[in-house]
Formats: sequence, structure tokens, C-alpha cells
Amino acid sequence: MGILMIFIDGFGLGKNDPRYNPILNTETQTLKQLIESPYMVPTSTCMGVEGIPQSATGQTALFTGINAAKAVGRHISGFPTAALKEILKNYSVFKQAVDLGMRVTNANMYRTNYYVRKHEKKLRASATTVATMAAGIPFRNKSDLINGKAVFQDITNEILIEQGYKVPQLTPEEAGRRLAVLSSEYDFTLFEYFQTDIVGHSQDMEKAIKIIDVLDRFVKTIIDTIDLSKNLILITSDHGNIEDLSVKTHTLNKVPTILLGLGAAEVSRRISSLEDITPSLIDALKHFSSGNKEVKKYG
Repeated sequence: MGILMIFIDGFGLGKNDPRYNPILNTETQTLKQLIESPYMVPTSTCMGVEGIPQSATGQTALFTGINAAKAVGRHISGFPTAALKEILKNYSVFKQAVDLGMRVTNANMYRTNYYVRKHEKKLRASATTVATMAAGIPFRNKSDLINGKAVFQDITNEILIEQGYKVPQLTPEEAGRRLAVLSSEYDFTLFEYFQTDIVGHSQDMEKAIKIIDVLDRFVKTIIDTIDLSKNLILITSDHGNIEDLSVKTHTLNKVPTILLGLGAAEVSRRISSLEDITPSLIDALKHFSSGNKEVKKYG
């Protein structure tokens, strides 16, 4: 069994209103259909703490199973603080899976300037970056991207090309097949997409429709390529944003946790909030790695 986790930053469950919800306005409807699927779990992001959910605490909870907002007493935006970094270093899904002897990878390509700066003490690193470093997982670079062994965070490489990188532009379908094949080599694979959060803050419907369409085609290809009888796909987010362009901030909306493939029904029953996701995935990995070939209820 292999698990592919697709993390979509700022992707909540919005109202059925195409004036403000770009998910309803794309030509392809894969994400809309997935949101309506039996194994989509509306997932709480508030963690019992007042205020609007934010990225640093939301991602820390999502990737560790620890209620990060309660641990630090508030929702924290942007990059993890020292306290959140400690939680990520000790409890991330990467570290837990590595400690179990699993083959683990972060499929995202990192740019050269990150490699130059990664040992700086004041480096502003995302939750996934901190978790990757702490687990000792190699970062994928430009060579990996050129050789088909990485996917950049915008999926198509348009941002890299605009910045002068000599890399091929990919269609969402090409990138989707690439990620699906790469994930087949590992027990646990993570891919992070955060253009949804960036565009959500801009309140630009035209850009939002464009990136949702790219994401939609990307996800559809992954689903069509992966053998769902042997693998599990989990798609989720840290907080709402792009689903409601009537506001510039994050939202209080729940996020969709979508499960497809082996064990989807059982894992879905265990999830109601962000901090449930990592424990559910780790238990799924333990279950199938122990030689259990039947899909049984975990725990």
C-alpha cells in the first residue's frame, strides 16, 4: 500500500454561489464531484480556539496530529514559530513514517535559493519544509524536476519559467502522471499546492478559475493513473479561503478531506478535525505494512 497526500492550501467548503466560489465556475468538475463523494469528510479547522484559522497552526496540526492552536494559545499565520517548529520536528507525519521504516518523500521541487539559505537560523520555512528537514528527507531540486522526479508547487512550472529557470512547461495532465508514478515508489508521498491561498487573498475570480482548472485536471489525472485497489489518496487543506472570494481573509468554513482508494471508508470514519488526519494515516500505514491484506477497521 502507498499513500499519496495532496495538500491544497486555503481550500474550504464554500456556499453554492458561483459569484464568489470559483470551484463552481471551472469547465472541468472533478473537484466539485469529489466534494460531493461519499468519502469526503467536512473537516473542522478551528481546533477549539477563537479566531480565524491560520496557516502555521493549521498546517502544524494537519501534519502532526497535535492541536497546535491550543498548544500555543492562538491561531498563528504564515510560517511556524519556534514552538510550532518543535512540534513539527518531533511529531510530523514524515518523522513518524520514517521511524516506522517507511519509504517517505516530499514530491515538491525546491528552488536553488532555498538550498543556499536553508541552514540560516532565521530562515522562514513552511511547515512542510520544517517537517522534511527534521525527518532527514532529501529535498528535490531542479535536476529532479527536469528528470521527471519532482513537481513544482504551481504544477505547470509557469512561475519558474517566468523567473528565468530553464525547465519544461508541463500540462496539468503531465504533472499529474508524474506525481502518480513518483508516489508508486514510496509508502508515503506528500505534494503541496498553495496557489489557492495566494489567489484567494487577491479575490481575483479570473485567476481563481484558472488555477482551480489546473488543479482539477491535475487531480483527475492522478486519480486515473494510480491503482486505487492498492493505494490511498488523501486530499485536504488547512483552512478555507479560495471558496469565498467575497472576503480577503481566510474563512471559518470547514475544509474537505477527500479519500479515494484502499481503506478510504475506514480512514474517513476517523476524521472530523485537522488533528485527526496524521494519526489516521499513520495507523493506515501500520495496518497495511503489517501484512494485512484485508481492509479492516483500524483501531
